[in-house]
Amino acid sequence: MTAIRLACLGLGALAFGLMALSDYAQVLRGRRGAGVLFPAGGVLLVLSTLVLAADALRRYTHGLLSLLWGAGALLFLALLLYTLFFALPAGGSSAATARKDELRPLVDTGVFALCRHPGVLFLGGFYACLWGALGGWALGCAFVLFTLLDALYAAWQGEVVFPRSIRGYAAYRAATPRFLPTACSLRRCLQTLRIPK
Repeated sequence: MTAIRLACLGLGALAFGLMALSDYAQVLRGRRGAGVLFPAGGVLLVLSTLVLAADALRRYTHGLLSLLWGAGALLFLALLLYTLFFALPAGGSSAATARKDELRPLVDTGVFALCRHPGVLFLGGFYACLWGALGGWALGCAFVLFTLLDALYAAWQGEVVFPRSIRGYAAYRAATPRFLPTACSLRRCLQTLRIPK
């Protein structure tokens, strides 16, 4: 079973490489067709997480604290899904869907007023709570490894990809914290948050 856990961690790490490669190919090189790499990375990350969670669930001992951690995991997962699929305008604003010859409009409201990369916060929170709920060294490693890789990926996007693909990104970068929200950015987030109907 250890080999399966290590393979899942490796596949999860590969997922971030595929997403970065998709951004590189599409935004920086203008190659069409590389967009399949981004969803493939997402599928790899989901599958590796499901296998790790199912493995940890076999040894799960329930208790109130585990249930609270589990509720936290669901909350962070909901925030992550909202950020990825509902907080951006219809038609997609991820770097993976951009073309080299067009700049996308800037989104600086809601969760993107909180910090420039809210997905990193929510993904890290999800894995931390999942580890807290189910335990196990593999989920602990997934929390550290996947959060670190997501932060590196987001930092690379913020320095290389987004300035070339999002209109007005330089001003947004100067005004909004990268990962850790401030009192001012939290207030701006709450004032501009758009809840889907």
